[in-house]
Amino acid sequence: MKTTLVGQEPQKTFSKAACCYEQYSSLQQDIGEKLLKALPTEDHRLILDVGMGTGWLTEKIAGRFRPAKVIGIDCASGMVAQARKKSIHAALQADAQALPFRSDSFDLVVSNCAYQWVEDMPKAFCEAARVLAPRRNFYFSCFGSKTLCELREAIQKSAPAAESALHHWHLLTQGHIHQALREAGFSASQVTCELRTERFDTMWALIAWLKTIGANRVKRNMFIGAQLLSKANTYYQQHFPLREGISVTFEVIWGSAHK
Repeated sequence: MKTTLVGQEPQKTFSKAACCYEQYSSLQQDIGEKLLKALPTEDHRLILDVGMGTGWLTEKIAGRFRPAKVIGIDCASGMVAQARKKSIHAALQADAQALPFRSDSFDLVVSNCAYQWVEDMPKAFCEAARVLAPRRNFYFSCFGSKTLCELREAIQKSAPAAESALHHWHLLTQGHIHQALREAGFSASQVTCELRTERFDTMWALIAWLKTIGANRVKRNMFIGAQLLSKANTYYQQHFPLREGISVTFEVIWGSAHK
């Protein structure tokens, strides 16, 4: 039987989605606009965007903070290729958990909707702290543990063993993120969250959207087939209806920290 969701490395799924990511990422762009407005206005010479995707926000940061040099990194080669078409200084393929930069290099480190895909968030935060210059700031957004809670419940009710395959969502809480920032050596941090409800026509439409933007990642060697998803779709429609469609929760976590 044909499977609908299979485990893949995030580099592969996001690379495949790179060519059409901006067309379907209005949610991430809205979050990015709010993050941009929150960035401190002091002078910056060198800025790093971690998990830049196609470079959409990276380019906006470059436009706002001229003449600062803005560098973006992403783990997916396809995203980097798209970002290199933008008006930014450099777009590099790199891992947020092992940044290829000297310590104390950047005046500002920014990340939008990326850290939820990092396997070791504390390690990635340590890297952000390492490359950030003293008395400088780190601003980020990411999706929290309540994101897609309806989808996860629907799948769990249909196949209890499959829900844990979707993601390490239990680690994406305000408490875990506060702790990770402290362990990274930041002297002060603030973490807040916002719950957003989006409407999709069906669970199938939600899954198609996740696949289109490259966010259909499940753990390796896990398979979630069409028969299971059909049962989950029925549960979803019965328990989470919204205006002739379905309700989808996204928890947005906003973080800022000072080195």
